Amino acid sequence: MSSQNSIQRRGGSIFALGVCLLWSSAARAELTVAEKDGWRLFTEGRINSFLSLGWGDDLPAPTPSASGVSHDVVGEAARGAAGQKTDQADANNKYFAIRGRNGFMATVLGFGIARDFTPTTKVKGYIALWGHAETYDRDRNYGSEFDVREGYLDFTGGWGEFTAGRTLGLFGRISTEIDFNYGHNFGLGYPCGDATGPTCGHIGTGVMFPGFAAGMFYSSPKLGGLRLQAGIFDPVRVLGALDRAPMPRPEAALSFEQKFATDGMVKLQVEGLWQPVSRVATDAVGNATLQSDKVWGVAGGARFELGPVRVGAAAFRGKGLGQYYALQNSPAAFNQATHELRSFTGMYGQAALVFGPVQLAAGAGQVRIDLLEADERNDALSNAKSQTGVSAAVYYSVSDNIVVGLDYFRFQTDWHGAPVLDPVSMNPIGRLAPEKQVVSYINAGATYHW
Repeated sequence: MSSQNSIQRRGGSIFALGVCLLWSSAARAELTVAEKDGWRLFTEGRINSFLSLGWGDDLPAPTPSASGVSHDVVGEAARGAAGQKTDQADANNKYFAIRGRNGFMATVLGFGIARDFTPTTKVKGYIALWGHAETYDRDRNYGSEFDVREGYLDFTGGWGEFTAGRTLGLFGRISTEIDFNYGHNFGLGYPCGDATGPTCGHIGTGVMFPGFAAGMFYSSPKLGGLRLQAGIFDPVRVLGALDRAPMPRPEAALSFEQKFATDGMVKLQVEGLWQPVSRVATDAVGNATLQSDKVWGVAGGARFELGPVRVGAAAFRGKGLGQYYALQNSPAAFNQATHELRSFTGMYGQAALVFGPVQLAAGAGQVRIDLLEADERNDALSNAKSQTGVSAAVYYSVSDNIVVGLDYFRFQTDWHGAPVLDPVSMNPIGRLAPEKQVVSYINAGATYHW
């Protein structure tokens, strides 16, 4: 299917995480290159490299059926759909590999130019180029190309902030922000499989990545710590299921952030998105009807800091979202026969301790996928049930610009198991034993950032 092929070849760019907006506000100041006549040219970026050792199971084979009815496991034909298909298994379907990779963020080179637009409003233009170290799918001829991950115009004043262009969405920011700040800023986490380029941290195991899109949104000024962000983004269709998406997608986030004591901080945030989608369906005699549905999501999270302690937790619930990023084109997100959208629930928690240049981190998360009624009657498929991640890391800041890190990630996928149907009534009477996959990683590397 087209959605499956697109996931396989676009995996490297999908999961090369774009958290520049989070990174810009959380990690360091912009480096000014030149100033002239009120204009300021600045740059920011990072380069990192990791050695990643992985071992465990490759994508499982379907559980044999006593009746001889064969079925597929969701994820076999589409990387990123469920589990991890590596193409590197041995004769026992066990995976072991060592690769050189980028980390949670790829190689980034950002440029911006800013000046006063009026005495009370500043304007900034920004563009970020993203690339990665490893070749896609171990194919040396498949080079690492820079792509324009971000390119936007931003106006800021006492009235708030307005951003327009290609930028990060609003839905999923709080969970990604927690993972970035407390979990995998200078680490790797889950590599998003063997073939697919830069990595995911906890994305796909409870963290929902916002994704990039053309759009425009307004951010209100903070009033007592309260801020509203709301905007519209380029519509996204569900490829292979609901291919019409004529209307822009509204997204919004409401946050409250307050500092206390000398080093304390608390932040709460809720988010939402809504995307109408549809398809033109034709019956056996050629009559056309419009099948419509809506992708929607709600999310929330909290961060807490006091002294050396950093704690964050987030959750999301929605329909048609996918496991990794909002509006993921994946056969795990819909029934391929009826085109109905499945529902997803994500939960994630992350903790860290910071002692001077040392940061210790640990986290866990899971995304669960609900079955549709049509799934209960499809004995040709074992649908994905959940993806779970457990992580630990230690980072050491050698200087203001260089951080070395060692992190561990355990990734597990569980499937529901194919239904067993009564041969006469075709009603479900049980399930085959569910398939399972467990893969672990140890990643070591360094990050140079400015």
